[in-house]
Amino acid sequence: MNLQSRITLMFAALLIIVTGISATIIHSFLLDNLITQQKKELTLKGQFWIEKIKHSDEAFEAEDIAELDKLLVSNRKVEILLLGKKKKVLYTSLPSSNLNQWLQALERKAEKRTDKNIWLVGGDDYVVVSLGLKNDEKQRLILASPVRGLKEVRMELTEKIIVILLIGVGSAILLSFFITRSMVRPLSRLTKEIKKVQFRRFSEVQLVPARGEIAEVSESVYSMAQELDRFHEIQRQFLQNASHELKTPLMSIQGYAEGIRDGIFADDAAHKGLDVIVSETNRIKHIVTEITLLAKLESEEDLFHPATHSAADLVNRAVERLHPIKLQQNIAIAIRTYGEDGIVYVDDDKILQALLNLIANGLRHATEQIEIKIQSGKRFVTIEIIDDGDGIPEDLLPHLFHRFVKGKNGDVGLGLAITRAIIERSGGTIEVKNGVFTGAIFRITLPLQQPGSHI
Repeated sequence: MNLQSRITLMFAALLIIVTGISATIIHSFLLDNLITQQKKELTLKGQFWIEKIKHSDEAFEAEDIAELDKLLVSNRKVEILLLGKKKKVLYTSLPSSNLNQWLQALERKAEKRTDKNIWLVGGDDYVVVSLGLKNDEKQRLILASPVRGLKEVRMELTEKIIVILLIGVGSAILLSFFITRSMVRPLSRLTKEIKKVQFRRFSEVQLVPARGEIAEVSESVYSMAQELDRFHEIQRQFLQNASHELKTPLMSIQGYAEGIRDGIFADDAAHKGLDVIVSETNRIKHIVTEITLLAKLESEEDLFHPATHSAADLVNRAVERLHPIKLQQNIAIAIRTYGEDGIVYVDDDKILQALLNLIANGLRHATEQIEIKIQSGKRFVTIEIIDDGDGIPEDLLPHLFHRFVKGKNGDVGLGLAITRAIIERSGGTIEVKNGVFTGAIFRITLPLQQPGSHI
């Protein structure tokens, strides 16, 4: 049974239970209310008649009796008993066969059941009102209405109430069916989209329109599918690029090794081939080392050992290590610090490697100089590395930090991916853009160490 059917059945069962209990309670209290209302009505009409009539002693005019019958015509059945002094019957609507029973019941002051308003006379229950006449309290007007008629009224009202409740229950169940369907339909569609994720059809996943919490889940699933699709594409490109990067040096190694083995290369050619083999072997080793490092940076938790360091000191140390290359390429490096010295809580070896990658990248592309700006704020320190080269092609900018993405004069294409992993694992961010009057601008943002805490 699907979710929609289960919710509808549960709601229907709950409504039926609540409706059944309500109908039972209404049915049990309805008779009491009808008896109370009947007594009030008889009392009001009896008092009205008593106030209106004019009689002396035990004489009642025919118009007075007719007026009383007229007042009580709206009731289903009302028995009238007018008693004079010494319980003399002045007028009654009771048949003579029942009169003695009423007089005996009145003599015994009536047999009462649980409700004092109910008299048992001749095996029947009656709602009885006894009113004294205004001229003499010993003269009384007794009005009696059989409870059997009220029970019939109660049954009619109960049947109507049950019909109304059933119509309400049916309407509520029907309404709940459509409401539930509007809620469950997005879940059903969402299940289909999740199955696409299960079978790795990430690009086919669509955003399911919904509301409330279901909309949040739908958006999360859609975002997850997009991210997985992007990651899957990156992985695919990574495997292609990795195989390409490794295939080229391996082919060179294989070609020279087979040539030396078969005697094709001899003497100087053989030495040259061995040099190529050693060089390509080192290249493969370098690629494997960087791939391994990148994998560790993205997975291992205990790889970083942070401590407090000056951001300016880290930049100066990185520049000093690249001093030979700077002299060889005749590139000037200017370091400018703004604000106070920013203290960061990072692994200095990892951050140095990231800075070395960025500054070395700048040295490869700069024409005459590189400018490094260090600016400390309230919560972050920003390091900008700006070269005066030609900049980065616009189509390459969005993918520059991906694996095996190389620009002009690039090496393996893993350096910037490693740099991003180090910066992000250190709690910072890195971004790149082209300057208006300069080349590329790499901006690193690292959180400052807050007083009394470690980041």
